[in-house]
Amino acid sequence: MKLYVVSTTTVIKAFTLILLSLALISCSQSPSRPTVPTSLPYSSPYGHLPSSGSNNPVRNRIVQSSYQALGVPYRYGGNTFSGFDCSGLTRHTYKSAGINIPRTAAQQRDASKTIRSYSDLLPGDMIFFKTGRTTNHVGIFVGNGEFIHASTGQRKVIKAKLDTPYWRRAFVKFGTYIR
Repeated sequence: MKLYVVSTTTVIKAFTLILLSLALISCSQSPSRPTVPTSLPYSSPYGHLPSSGSNNPVRNRIVQSSYQALGVPYRYGGNTFSGFDCSGLTRHTYKSAGINIPRTAAQQRDASKTIRSYSDLLPGDMIFFKTGRTTNHVGIFVGNGEFIHASTGQRKVIKAKLDTPYWRRAFVKFGTYIR
């Protein structure tokens, strides 16, 4: 067996070089946003695919845009990836699909086409809530009983379940701008 003698200086230089390389590699990578598959398998809580709209590219773009915003900080009046409020998020996601909608949750509620029942709700449609004295909150339905919204409580864009007691109590209407 042959033994190699290595000086302490050589070991320190090698260790420093490895640490420097690792630091440079980690600095060159940008933080990643959640990714969404280009084809989304939508399903409802009833276990079947929606009868229409599931392959609609406008709906897919809206849902993908809302998923890309997950984790973005909440900012009152915000409508960019530096920060969103609820209606800024919905306006941004619809704009990404080429649809211009009003700015506030109340304006969006009033101008949207009402969807009469949950069974008619499709991914990309909007859900309006009254969490205070007026309709003041909105999110994007993404399927499976879930929606994405800018949460004031968690201070970021999150995905939530529609069937919780809080959201059931606050529910106002389903709406859409998608033809």
